[in-house]
Amino acid sequence: MQMVTSIIKKILLPVIFLLAISHSFCSAQSQSIPPSNILIINSYTSITQWSDNLIAPIYLKYTAHNNNVDIYTEHMNMLTINNDEALKQYKLRFARKYAKLKPQLIILLGTSAWVLLKEDIEKKWKDIPTIICCEKRYIGTKEAYLKKSFIPQNERIPLNFYQGDIPLTIFQIPCYVKETLELMKTLYPEMHKLVFLSDGRFINAQYRHEVDEVMRTQFPDVQVKHLVAGKITNDDLIDSLKHLDFPSCILFSSWYSQTNQQGNLILSSDISKVLSNYSKVPIFTLNNNNVALTNGILGGCYQREDILKGKLLETIEQELKNPHSQGIQTIEMPPVTPILNYPDLENWGLDINLCPPDTYFYNTPPTFLEKNWFYIIPIAFLAICLYIIWLKKLAKERNARLNAMEEYNSLFKNMPIIYIKEELIYNKEGRVIDFIFKEVNPTFEKYITAKSNILGKKYSETSGQHTRCIDLYNSLQNKKELSFQYYWEAKHIYLTVIITCSPKKGFLDVFCVDNTELAQVQQILRSTNHKLSTALDVANITPWKWDLEKHTILCDVNRPIEISGNNSPAEEQQLSVPDSSYFSNICKQDIDRVRNAYQSLIEGKVPRIKEEFRVISNKGYSVHYEWVEVQATIDEYNQAGKAKTLVGSSLIITQRKAMENDLIKAKEKAEESNKLKSAFLANMSHEIRTPLNAIVGFSGILASMNSDIDEEKQEYIQIIENNNNLLLQLINDILDLSKIEAGVLEFSYNNINVDELFMDIEESTKMRNQNKNVCILYKRTLPSCYISTDKNRLTQVITNMINNAMKFTQRGSIEFGYNLQNEDSLYFYVSDTGCGIPESQVNRVFERFVKLNNFAQGTGLGLPICQTIITSMGGKIGVKSKEGEGSTFWFTLPYHQADQAGDNIAKAPETPRLVDKKDKLVILIAEDNESNYKLFETILKKNYTLIHAWDGEEAVQLFKQHNPHLVLMDINMPKMDGYEATQKIREISPDVPVMAITAFAYAEDEQHILNSGFNAYTSKPIQAEQLQKQIGNLLKKHFLFLY
Repeated sequence: MQMVTSIIKKILLPVIFLLAISHSFCSAQSQSIPPSNILIINSYTSITQWSDNLIAPIYLKYTAHNNNVDIYTEHMNMLTINNDEALKQYKLRFARKYAKLKPQLIILLGTSAWVLLKEDIEKKWKDIPTIICCEKRYIGTKEAYLKKSFIPQNERIPLNFYQGDIPLTIFQIPCYVKETLELMKTLYPEMHKLVFLSDGRFINAQYRHEVDEVMRTQFPDVQVKHLVAGKITNDDLIDSLKHLDFPSCILFSSWYSQTNQQGNLILSSDISKVLSNYSKVPIFTLNNNNVALTNGILGGCYQREDILKGKLLETIEQELKNPHSQGIQTIEMPPVTPILNYPDLENWGLDINLCPPDTYFYNTPPTFLEKNWFYIIPIAFLAICLYIIWLKKLAKERNARLNAMEEYNSLFKNMPIIYIKEELIYNKEGRVIDFIFKEVNPTFEKYITAKSNILGKKYSETSGQHTRCIDLYNSLQNKKELSFQYYWEAKHIYLTVIITCSPKKGFLDVFCVDNTELAQVQQILRSTNHKLSTALDVANITPWKWDLEKHTILCDVNRPIEISGNNSPAEEQQLSVPDSSYFSNICKQDIDRVRNAYQSLIEGKVPRIKEEFRVISNKGYSVHYEWVEVQATIDEYNQAGKAKTLVGSSLIITQRKAMENDLIKAKEKAEESNKLKSAFLANMSHEIRTPLNAIVGFSGILASMNSDIDEEKQEYIQIIENNNNLLLQLINDILDLSKIEAGVLEFSYNNINVDELFMDIEESTKMRNQNKNVCILYKRTLPSCYISTDKNRLTQVITNMINNAMKFTQRGSIEFGYNLQNEDSLYFYVSDTGCGIPESQVNRVFERFVKLNNFAQGTGLGLPICQTIITSMGGKIGVKSKEGEGSTFWFTLPYHQADQAGDNIAKAPETPRLVDKKDKLVILIAEDNESNYKLFETILKKNYTLIHAWDGEEAVQLFKQHNPHLVLMDINMPKMDGYEATQKIREISPDVPVMAITAFAYAEDEQHILNSGFNAYTSKPIQAEQLQKQIGNLLKKHFLFLY
């Protein structure tokens, strides 16, 4: 109910408030003053929670229910009145605005309005009843209100000292700072730090001083920290709240501040509704800051909204109907009680039992009756009906008992077991000497004889085995029950005979059950056990049982090898041996492990064990080891709940262990072969890319010089460049395919910004796009997205999909992007308006060497490799296509969110070196291939002075001599490779930028390069434009150019 009331207040009251303002504005414009007017002067702003809680009920009553009353509301916004000039301007606006207004009642919210406008009110409306709603009963000087400063005790002027002509009503709404702090300490005794959140308003200056005073006098061990709106930003506030730890606590008053944006003063709104989103510690409040809404603010000590509203409206009604003519009257508020939000109290983990007895709770759980009254009434009605039914049922039960007796009699007659009731005959000594057959059932007659032949007769008269049966009955005198199995040879049946003493003294009940089938099954079971024992013997499996209390091991068949010693073979009946003999023959290297395994089983740490170990075996004159596999579990527990006996089996596995060793050796050889294969692939990549570097580089340079070449030669150059790219892609596909076949496809995970990566892909793709009729677009759906993934593999997959789209799209667009599919998955896609894929061929696009268009360039390996990459990274891949309309290739990846994209590239020095722009920068190029160096020289000689080193050793020497501005270092060089040479250079200069030039193509190579002191890297074949761009970026990071 409280939640519904809160919702009505939050929705309905603002609507009424706006309608009232609109009505008041229209009235002011027409200069038509209604019969009754109320002027409300609010010291604060229209969005201040404290004043809004007072204004809203006034509007609700006098505008929604009374059309004869108009309400005018003036918001002073004291945050904007900071000096005499601002006050003067405000008074002029106030006087013009309400020049013709003659209110019947003036309501002042806050003492600021009274102090600053008292003279104006006395001049214009001195006879008008005035109500001051204030937090304190005193006022200060005008300067204190303009500067929003604290009023010392000696400067305070009680409101009731007023001697003017205005009929004044003081309606104090105290702020119970002391009571709230005591409540906080009661509910949160371990509080060691208090953070008080307030703003720059005058009243909060008083509260801050009062908080300090109470904490100093009552809780001196609690540290107090003030956060004031305007002095810190909202972002700083949020950061402070996030770093608060238990046992800290927050006390909230209000948080309003003004900022100057383009010459306009903007007032920030209250943040009480979102405080709990950033705080990890409990939040209390001095005022009613929507505590009923379960917004994370626990509450505090303040007047309940319904009490405050009723008292205020009662005072206003009294002043309108019968205003007092002069003097001062004071409205006293009832004693305050703590007000808390029950769900928030539970959410913060505070003990509800610590709350004072008079605490008023919002949103308390409904009582059992409140929650279930609509069930209780039908249940009560049903109970009455059931009682009536029960009375009727009692009568039926009487008849049922009679019927039951008949049924029991029927059961007695029809039960499939033999029943005999016998009356015992005793001699003078009390021993049984005979018995009389008193009753038998029809089953007795079926198996033995008609009851007419034995009823009423003595046993001695019907059977010759009189003595044996009588002795059996005498032995039953001290027992309640006796059972045995009897084979009736005449009928060839087995009977289980059960004899019990009847409740009637001197009588016996005898039951005989035909268990012929059970006896036959037991015979079969004994035969099966014999066969099982034989099978275990053939399989060389030996069952055993270990008695932990007697320290003996009992074998069901022959003694296992691990408990056979050097002595002569034991007799067949000698199957029990001490457990010390069991462990004495175990290999010393294994005995501790075996003992620990058994100990873990005995202590209940594991339910069963399986161990393999070696035992000493004597065969002939030689001593050698046999491997044994033992499995065991607990069979019985003693009264203390500890293991009493273990059961298990032993199996000789010497041959199996030999086979396992052979398999391990074969596995090691296979792993070594895989390593050699990976090394071969890496070297092949290097050897192919090195000559390809010169081909691609010089063809790119020729393409860039096409202004001086005729159209036919330009076409030849373009063909060379296209085939270079195809050859490079083919090499990469073959290497990846080889990795996949070897099961060693590598991944290097780092934190990356997907948005930046896709913008780079968009830029490079647009540069490669030669079809002006196709627009390539990266569609951004998220401003940024930092994830942990393999950047190279993600780039490889998305680029492959874009390249395929470019092949089959002649007109239209190619769009790619990503979005957050759910909290654990990212969805990537590439859509085109190309020719599409026939429905019958869609499922074949991810098969190896499948080309749906044999005239299109490619090997048919790209998409299968992409599928393997995405599957290995934990994602899914697929395609949606319609022939003639286009295709959408998509894949998903796990969303491993990262705070910031990782940067494995070495950072630039904190203090860049100064370089004259007019001087050419010196670049040292370490490259052992002449054609590759010629390519570098062609690309860089116009802008840089170049120094060439043929190997790593020469590179280090030339670096010492020339101190170049940048080093281009080939990785694979004679004498000294690029890694070692870079380490040597780093010992000389840790700041000079070094860029690796590598022909290796694997992700681990890239990671190794970036972790080995290089600032950047580029892979062969070299792209001239990309190389110049990378060099330029590196130099700008490390040097400051002087013009």
